[in-house]
Amino acid sequence: MRPDPIPAGLPPSHAWGSYSGPLRAAIRAWKDGGRRDLDVGLARLLGVAIDRAARDAGWPVGGALLVVPIPSSTRADRSRGDRPLVRVVGRAVAGIGDGTMTAGGGPSGATHRLEGPLVALRHSRTVADQAGLGALARLVNLQSAMEVRGSAAHRVRGRRCLLVDDVMTTGSTLAEGARALHDAGAADVHAAVIAATPRLPPAFPQPTRRSTVIERAPVPGTASSGRP
Repeated sequence: MRPDPIPAGLPPSHAWGSYSGPLRAAIRAWKDGGRRDLDVGLARLLGVAIDRAARDAGWPVGGALLVVPIPSSTRADRSRGDRPLVRVVGRAVAGIGDGTMTAGGGPSGATHRLEGPLVALRHSRTVADQAGLGALARLVNLQSAMEVRGSAAHRVRGRRCLLVDDVMTTGSTLAEGARALHDAGAADVHAAVIAATPRLPPAFPQPTRRSTVIERAPVPGTASSGRP
């Protein structure tokens, strides 16, 4: 389950599940329907994807990883009155910190330490709402549209970053976020999302770097039902 073809620059990415059925309905209700009571459940699913991304990145355990959420458009922030992704990422990081998740533990039991969420990215120009746009239109809409905030540049430089979003559709948003982090000097970037859409029709060239997207990694200690 990954965009096909994969957009150039998409970082290795992990998703908890498919953006379909009950999970799709829950994310839409949470994001645009004001259902903030779903924060806890979605944060747990995102925590699993973050943990899997940290495990598979191949980074030395024991180090700190910077967790960076994808920014919403200014228009979306105004219409919602808050930043639901930043809040859910914060809950996911806190859950890992209190032992709910392992944050990519190695054979020795050592784990990565997560820092964030750091709201390091912003839009450097006006972008259209991605909803309703096709794959090629999404790519054009976001091309060179993000940058690292000046106040966060020193925290990104030389760091291993986990880029986080709620849904991966074409992969163009994560690819642009990763480009901005790399341009600011990030040492490496991997990504985690709650859900990813099913296979998509071709719209742009294949990159040289592949993405690994894991569908429905199990929540520790629970049965994986596909429901938040």
